Amino acid sequence: MAPSANLSELFVSLQGEGLHVGRRHLFLRLAGCPLRCRYCDTPESLRPVSAWRIATGEVERRRPNPISAIVLDQEIADAEAAAGPLHALAVTGGEPLAQAEFLTDWLPRRRSRLPVLLETAGVLPDRLARVLPHVAIVSLDFKCPSNTGERARWDEHEACVVAAVTAQREVYVKMPVDEGTAEADVARGAALLARVAPSVPLLLTPLTEPAGTALTIGAATLARLHRLAAERHGDVRVLPQMHKVLGVP
Repeated sequence: MAPSANLSELFVSLQGEGLHVGRRHLFLRLAGCPLRCRYCDTPESLRPVSAWRIATGEVERRRPNPISAIVLDQEIADAEAAAGPLHALAVTGGEPLAQAEFLTDWLPRRRSRLPVLLETAGVLPDRLARVLPHVAIVSLDFKCPSNTGERARWDEHEACVVAAVTAQREVYVKMPVDEGTAEADVARGAALLARVAPSVPLLLTPLTEPAGTALTIGAATLARLHRLAAERHGDVRVLPQMHKVLGVP
C-alpha cells in the first residue's frame, strides 16, 4: 500500500528565509517534528493533525488527514494553475523528513515540475540521504542548543551538510539567533561548516517575537555573533525572517 501523508497546510507566499528570499513559492507544510525548539513559530505543525488547510485561492478550505499522493497531486496542480508563475515548491514543516517514507514515494512520481526546495532542521541525516535525489535545493538549519532548549545536534548537522554537498545539491545553512544565543554555539557551527563545506553560505537569522516583527536580538549582539562566525567561515550573512517583516504567511 502506498504511504500517505499527514499535512498541515498548502499555501502560496513569498519565501521569507534563505538565499531565495522574496521569490514566490508554493509551500507544502508537513505536520510532525521530533524537536521542540523554544522559538518555533509554527507550533501547530509540531504534531499530526486531523485536517489540513488549503489557502491557495480566494476561499480557504480544509481536507482530512491522512492524504494520498493522488489527492495531493491534484491540489498542487490546482494551486499552480491559480497562482501563476512560481519559483519552487517549498516542502517544509514541522520537520518534513519525519515523513521521509511518503516523500521518497511521492516526489519522484509527482506531477508538478517545480523544483523542490526542502526546508529541514538537519537532524535526520539517513532520511535526508533518501530524499536528496528528488530535491534541488536544501535549506538546512544549525540548531543552537542555547536558544532551542534542545540537546546539541552537531554530529547530525555535519552529516546532513556532507550528504547534501556530496549529492551536489544547492545548499545553504541558516542559524537562528537571539539575545540568548551562546557565542560558543555560533563559533562551533561556523567552524563546522568551514571545515566540511567552506563554499556553503551561513545565514545568521535574527529571530522575531512570536507575534509581531520585533527582533529578539539587539544590534550589538548580532554584530558580535556575526564577527565570531565570520572569523571562522568565509561567507557569513545576516538575513531576518522577511516574511514576518512583510506581514505575509
